[in-house]
Amino acid sequence: MKTSDFVKSLFRDYEETAELRDFMEELERNLEDRVAHLVKKGLPESDAFAKASAELGDISALADELSLKRRQEAIQDAYLGIRRYMKIGRVAAYVISGAALLLGIICALVAYLSVGGSFSTPSTMEIEARIAAFGTLMIFFTAAVMGFTFLVLTQESAARYPMGKKRAAWYTLASGLIAFGITLFPLTYFAVSRDQLGPFFGAAELPGILPALMPALAAEIPFLIPGAALLAFLCLTEKNRLKPWAIAHYWEEQQRSEAFLADPAQAARFGLFSGAIWIGAAGLFIALGFVLGFRFSWLVFIFAVAIQLVVQGLLSGESRNNQAGNGRIHEHKA
Repeated sequence: MKTSDFVKSLFRDYEETAELRDFMEELERNLEDRVAHLVKKGLPESDAFAKASAELGDISALADELSLKRRQEAIQDAYLGIRRYMKIGRVAAYVISGAALLLGIICALVAYLSVGGSFSTPSTMEIEARIAAFGTLMIFFTAAVMGFTFLVLTQESAARYPMGKKRAAWYTLASGLIAFGITLFPLTYFAVSRDQLGPFFGAAELPGILPALMPALAAEIPFLIPGAALLAFLCLTEKNRLKPWAIAHYWEEQQRSEAFLADPAQAARFGLFSGAIWIGAAGLFIALGFVLGFRFSWLVFIFAVAIQLVVQGLLSGESRNNQAGNGRIHEHKA
C-alpha cells in the first residue's frame, strides 16, 4: 500500500477539510521519513513500511473514539514528536557553517597575535593587529551567518513548516548584508585610526574617536541599512508557518497571559516587583559605574530583565494553579 493511501485510510470516517488535508500531508511526510530511516538501518522497505504503519495504526486504534482535534493531538504527541531526521547533506551544511565560524575565529586570533597584537592600548602595532583580525574574521563570519540563516529557515521543526527556498534566500541576503556591515565597521574604524596616527607613531592613545567614527559609519551604512530594510520588509510580509497544534498552543498561552493581566491583585504584585527590580538595577548601575566603570555596569540591566522574567513566570504559574483550583471547586459544587 502506498503511504498516501494508508494515511487516507486512517481518516476515511472524517469529513475532508483544508485543515485535515494539511495534517494528512504532514503525517504522510513524517511516515515517509520514518520508513526511509528504518531502511537506512537495514530493514527491507516492506518491513520498514509495516513497522512505521503499525506505529500509526496503534495510535489510530486508541484515538477512534476521540474528536478530530483530540485525534490530531494524540498522533502529534505519540508520533510527530519523534525527532525528524535530517538528510546527510543538511547535516553536512550545518557542520560546514559551524566550522567556518570556528575557523574564522581561530584565524582572526592567529592573525592578531602574528602581527603583534597584545590587547594593549591603541598603538600602531596594536591597530595593525586589530585590522588583520577583523579583516580575517569578516568573510568567515558573514558566510557562517548566511549559511545558518538559510538552513534554519528551510528546516522543518515540530512547530513550524519549512520556509520556501526562494524566500529563505532573501532572508539569507539580508543577514549577509547586516553581518558584513557589522564586521566592516571595526575594520574601517581601525584603518582610519591608523592613518590618523601620523606623527603619533608609538603614542599610547589615539587623537580621538570621532574622526575615525564617521568614516566607519559611512562604510557600514551602505550594507547595514539595505539589509535591515530588506529584513524588515520580509518580516512584515511573513506568513504564519505554525502548525495547527502550535497555533492552538499559542492561543492557550495568550489566553493565560490575558487572564494573568486581568487579575488586579496579580497585576499589582507584578508592578510592585517590577518597580523594585528596575529601581534597584538603576541604583546598582550608577554605583558600579563609579566603582568599575560604565563600560561594565550596564550588564546589570541584563540580569534585571532575567529576574523580571523569572518573577513573571512564578506569578503566572501561581495564577494558573489558582484558576485550576477554582475550576475544581466549581466542578465539585456543580
